[in-house]
Amino acid sequence: MDAVEVVWARTDDRGAADHLLRTLAERHGEVVTVGRVCPGCASPDHGRPYLRGWRGARPPGVSLSRTPGTTVVALWPDGQVGVDVERVDRFADPGLAEVLLHPGERADPVAGPAATWVRKEALLKASGTGLAVDPRAVRLDVVDGTPCVAAWPAGVPQPGWVVDLELADGLVAALAGQGTAPPDVSVRRAGPGAPRGGATRPAGR
Repeated sequence: MDAVEVVWARTDDRGAADHLLRTLAERHGEVVTVGRVCPGCASPDHGRPYLRGWRGARPPGVSLSRTPGTTVVALWPDGQVGVDVERVDRFADPGLAEVLLHPGERADPVAGPAATWVRKEALLKASGTGLAVDPRAVRLDVVDGTPCVAAWPAGVPQPGWVVDLELADGLVAALAGQGTAPPDVSVRRAGPGAPRGGATRPAGR
């Protein structure tokens, strides 16, 4: 199984995500452009990203996320993938629980509501629906330190795994995808001052 490649940068410029995805494609010998399509209305102006011009037999799954000051993208040759990132300080309002949590759920007692949110959004992106599905319909749990799905809405494709990503202080991020177990994940920071190499490790460790 191929690793999921994750690249992040300290910018939230709208074009940064497309640039990072094109750069990842170049590592596979592909020259592409990035398109989008909304699963709800089929608009090309927003929605799930995809790579135009991929010559391989099977286009990879790609995903992107932005929060103020940060952009993250992911590419996985083996299937659909979802990534999400948020700043922790954006989740200080206790009223967010009303739009975030399943009736039988509480936020992760260690990582907090921001971590619960990015896990849910990564899972919904990997399902192909995104936030067209109410995140309150998803109930998460943490077993032995590993996030997992405890309840999932009927009729929605359910991803098989979700893992946390370590990027930087003040940020939380998660990655999700299809399959029974997470693959290895390569995380690399792009941009000035970023280390040249990336860390490849089993996901969730």
